This record gives sequence, C-alpha cells and structure tokens, in this order.
Amino acid sequence: MTNIVGLGAVQLLHSLLPALESSPNYAIKAIYLPAIGEFSDYKFSDPTTRVTHYKRTLPNSISRVLECTLPGRVFDGDGPLLVMGDLPLRGKKNQTLFVQSPLLTRSASTGRTFGAIKYWIARYLFRRNMGLVSAFIVQTLAMKSALIDTYPEVEGRIHVISQPPPSWLIGSKLQRTGRVSSTDRLRLFYPAAVYPHKNHRLLSKIAATDADAWLVSELVLTIPIEINPNPAVTWISCVGRLGRDAVMQAYADVDALLFLSLSESYGLPLVEAMWIGLPIICPDRPYARTLCGQEGIYFDPEDHASLQRAIAVLHTRLAQGWWPDWSDNLRNIPKNWEEVATQMLDVATTATRKAGTVDAIQ
Repeated sequence: MTNIVGLGAVQLLHSLLPALESSPNYAIKAIYLPAIGEFSDYKFSDPTTRVTHYKRTLPNSISRVLECTLPGRVFDGDGPLLVMGDLPLRGKKNQTLFVQSPLLTRSASTGRTFGAIKYWIARYLFRRNMGLVSAFIVQTLAMKSALIDTYPEVEGRIHVISQPPPSWLIGSKLQRTGRVSSTDRLRLFYPAAVYPHKNHRLLSKIAATDADAWLVSELVLTIPIEINPNPAVTWISCVGRLGRDAVMQAYADVDALLFLSLSESYGLPLVEAMWIGLPIICPDRPYARTLCGQEGIYFDPEDHASLQRAIAVLHTRLAQGWWPDWSDNLRNIPKNWEEVATQMLDVATTATRKAGTVDAIQ
C-alpha cells in the first residue's frame, strides 16, 4: 500500500485497513505503507505484523515506474502479496492486484494531454507485468468489462468486490427522506479533489448572464477558492477539502449530490449518496449507470447545457414530491467493511493456493 496518495484511495484505506487487521481467518504478516501522509504513523494492534513505512527518495511517479520495471525483491515473502496500487510490481509472481484507476482502460478520459501521456505509460507497465498477477480485484462490473476490453488476457482472473461508504458514514446512521431547504432553488454538493478527470472545468462554460436560469441556490465544491472554475457564477461555492463532520453536514443539508467526473472505477460519493438516500445527478457513463441504474438523473459530461437540463429535471421531480428509492441498487453493496476485507483476503489466498503455497498475507 505504498502508493496510497489519492483522496479516494485514502478514504478507502481508512475503512479497509482496520477490517483487514481484524479478520478472524487470516494473519497479516507484513504491510507496507507510505512514509508520508495520513498513514505514515499507522500502527497495527497485532505486534507480530511487520509494519514498514516505505520511504521514496525519488518523486512518487518515478519511484512507481522503477517498482514496476525493476525486480521488487523488498516485497518478497512466503505468503501471497495483495497490491493496492493499480500497477503490478516487477518480479513477484502470484500477486493479487486491486485496480481502482479507470484511466488504465482505453475508454477512459483523462481530461488533459499530460494525463493521456501519463496513463499511456501506466498502461504499458500494466500490460508488461500483468502476467505476474494471479487475480485482479475491481469494484464494478463496468470496470471489469473495461479491463477485459483493454487487456483481453486478464479475462477469467477478475473478481468484482464492491465497497460500502466509509465506516464513519455508516456509523453516522444519517438518512435523508426529503428536502430540508426552504428555498425553491436547489442546493447541490460535489465532493471531489482537483484532478482533471473530475471535470470541474465543465462549470466554466456557464455564462454569468445565464446563471440565474440554472435553478441553483448553491453548488458546494470541495476545491480551493483560488481555483474556482467560474467565479462569475455566484452560486458556486468553493470550500476546500472538508473533514468528516463537514461532509456529513453537507449531506444532511443539500438537496442532491452532483457528480461531474468523466471517468471512475467506482465513484464512492455515488455510493455515499445512495446509502443516505440523496438524489443523484451524474454523467451518462458506464460507471454511473452501473451504480445508479434507473434512479439516477443523467447528463452528458461534455455538455453544460445537458447538465442544466438534468438539474431542471431534478427540480421538477422534487416539486412533484419525488424522492429516490435506492433499495434495489444497495442490494449489491456490502453492508460493512469486514465483509469486504474477508472477500479480498479470500481472493488473494485462493489465487496463491492455486499457484503454490499460502500461509499468511502480505
């Protein structure tokens, strides 16, 4: 887990790590975490687990390339290796690889030329090393299909394991069953960091003279105010990265989740919004369709006029007393992180057992 740096991956590991550690059927022999960031001081309660905080002396991207091109003997051991960083390591056979990044698939949009070059390199490394992987774990059937479409050789080795929302949101017991706003206009929330594929730039296409026609009283973005994609639109509110309590308060106050992302393997905010019962406006892309089904309200993520129409559809539905029912969609979502951890460890040990021996998890 040395490459856990993205906001979504950090959120996932905050819930998954304790569940992995508490699994009653497996012993975690060794774990490799980043030497900087939120997991730099993580301690396992089991004193027999060797915790290594992996220090990178080179920039992160260069270090990752080297790990995928030079033999990674530092990660060798007598148990199966579960890799959480999208790319297979070089040298270690029978890895189980958790693939989150949709940008490893050819159908994904990066949102900029540099991203296309970066992920061309990542796809090359993925293809070069995928023969060392016994099993791949993805989060949705859409991601499984995209991987097979890009790398047909991996068919038969992919396991779909969905994830629930973060454990802190599960524990909050927050449930929404209707609007709380007293205004006719909508309050929307888009929790996403500043990555090109998150598509904040779509909002820059809104003309200030047309802003009043959008039926929005506030759109909360979790990006710094200095990179507001459209300062001329007064209802766009940039609040920076929010802590857990502030995120929960936003979910309690807004009328709907707005999601703009061009590419996702999963889209955790979509799961969060479904879990607590919020309406969702999201791109008409496979990742969103897979999760949100018929209850989602869809738009073309390259067309701001399509987004405006989707917001108008939501406004009309809410005015008529509509509220989404996510019960069918949530049937395929695990109820807790312990279930997810068990499934992942089962996949890792089964894949390694077929290839040889297994006693403990790294």
